[in-house]
Amino acid sequence: MIKFYTLFSILLLSITTIYSQHPLPTETTPLFRGSGNCVLCHESDGNAMTWNGVDVSPISYWRSTMMGNASKDPLWRAMVAEEVHNFPQLQETIETTCLRCHSPMGYTEAFFNGDTTYSMAQMKSDPVANDGVSCTACHQIKENNFGTQQSYSGHYLIEADSIIYGPYENSDTTHMPFWPGVQYNVEYGPHMNKSELCATCHTLFTPYLDNSGNIAGTFPEQTPYLEWKNSNYPSQDIQCQDCHLPNVDDPILISSRGNYPERTPFWRHAFVGGNVYMLKILKANIDSVGATAEPEHFDSTISRAEYNLTESSVVLSTFSDFQNDTLEIRVIVENLTGHKLPTGIPFRRMWIHLKVEEVGGTVIFESGEWDSEGKVADYNSDYEPHYDFISSDDEVQAYEGVFIDVDQNVTYALLRAAEYIKDNRIPPAGFTTAHNSYDSTGIFGNAVIDPNFNKDGGNEGSGMDIVTYKIPGEQSKTYRVTAEVCYQSIKPELVDHLRVISEPDITKFVDMYDGIPNVPFIMESVMFDIVTGVETEPGIVAEFKLKQNYPNPFNPNTVISWQSPTSGWQTLKIYDVIGNEISTLVNKFLSAGKYSIEFDASLLPSGIYYYKLDAGKYSETKKMVLIK
Repeated sequence: MIKFYTLFSILLLSITTIYSQHPLPTETTPLFRGSGNCVLCHESDGNAMTWNGVDVSPISYWRSTMMGNASKDPLWRAMVAEEVHNFPQLQETIETTCLRCHSPMGYTEAFFNGDTTYSMAQMKSDPVANDGVSCTACHQIKENNFGTQQSYSGHYLIEADSIIYGPYENSDTTHMPFWPGVQYNVEYGPHMNKSELCATCHTLFTPYLDNSGNIAGTFPEQTPYLEWKNSNYPSQDIQCQDCHLPNVDDPILISSRGNYPERTPFWRHAFVGGNVYMLKILKANIDSVGATAEPEHFDSTISRAEYNLTESSVVLSTFSDFQNDTLEIRVIVENLTGHKLPTGIPFRRMWIHLKVEEVGGTVIFESGEWDSEGKVADYNSDYEPHYDFISSDDEVQAYEGVFIDVDQNVTYALLRAAEYIKDNRIPPAGFTTAHNSYDSTGIFGNAVIDPNFNKDGGNEGSGMDIVTYKIPGEQSKTYRVTAEVCYQSIKPELVDHLRVISEPDITKFVDMYDGIPNVPFIMESVMFDIVTGVETEPGIVAEFKLKQNYPNPFNPNTVISWQSPTSGWQTLKIYDVIGNEISTLVNKFLSAGKYSIEFDASLLPSGIYYYKLDAGKYSETKKMVLIK
């Protein structure tokens, strides 16, 4: 009886783990297989696709990502409904265009069968089509048109030849064709680890309409690939996948069936980004959206996104002075990514929240605070211009893309987006106006004439912005300064635009949105004191902090930065993944302040390394990735 109960419990646990209330689709079509078929081999069994005892299988990571839920994304569905509501005569064109990337299997299958349009209704009724950007979509894309304009805006190439591409040489082609429900031939495809694969959908040009409803041109709605091209990253051979699908260098069994060799590297299908808020909406509405992931899957994906935002996206630095009864605070925001920050669809924004308080908590200055709905206080009704200097509470440094229609009016309707009136999203390091893609990735508004925006000593490509706050102060006082970099993946103003439209998909999204406060995510923050009447030292710091190295991944050089509020003996050492000491970069007495040092890994092999800072009782370790 005990043995039976134990076996029953194990079986029940297995079923609970594998199957959610909305199971992965197992249906097949002539071109595609639902992800439930891939699970037969590519799910962790405690041995295969397990790293340090942790499940790293593609299905466990992917199913709770924005990619895995691309066709179910309630904001995307609401935006499609908004466009169709405003331009009903273009419904077929709108839905077909949007589904090309949000439901690639449904769209491609329909056109393979001879259709010339594809609708939201068709997608919603088809489990395979509603499987998001799924396994057999990405892994069948061919490289023939990669990196060309012909590949952008969802013009990937998938053919009816039953070839699945993988990143490993000497792929075993003898087994997959015979698995029931799978039946693909496997071929080595080095293009699976190229940015151009991602660019087929993440470089998006959309048509815009004039006042008569005629197409008047195209608008660069999303251009992270072109931004990456105009950065330092391509020259270091750092691809999109290196950051968004972080790899494991240890050998990993990639199949739980068959006698296959271990493979390295192994790409974790995290598709990590920064959309923490939408992931929380999906988690809170699993049944309503039909997600195939469990809450714990979403928790893991949310944690990865939060880590990406706080550790791999931005560096915040401050310098302060007090002269002529004025507090002068310089805030430096540095972009660590390989694209603009923020990037993607221009409904996202990042801004600086700066607060200055007297002892006792009296606020004498605050720019960039927000209310309970996540709306920025004193934000201009149309848009907030870019600033080099700020001296008033109602001036807010917001990094965002703002587009206008043919009448120069700010709009949230994508089919009316004719051009940017403001785009001061911080470019990546190495970004210049001379690059051949600048016409599609340009800087717009006051940032163009700001000598501190993406410039250092007049030279372009700094990948940072410096904004100076000038605030009246008094002698012989102590002021506490708090600076934060805030991020929203959905501007509340966009939702205000949507909520006045009566469409089922819009109402559904707005209800979900209203259920979760859209307060900003704090990417980085610093706090320090200014004592007036005493000459303040630039770079004064109030806490120990070890920064994420930059760039990361890197090849072969990277910079490690840290700060110390006290003087003392400090060591900074490099270790390999199994704990062997590789190098000692610092081992000496240092005064309080901020420090940086360059690490040269020219003689080291690719892999994961760790750097550890010890300063008295303070100790912290961070990970970095060397890719050659």
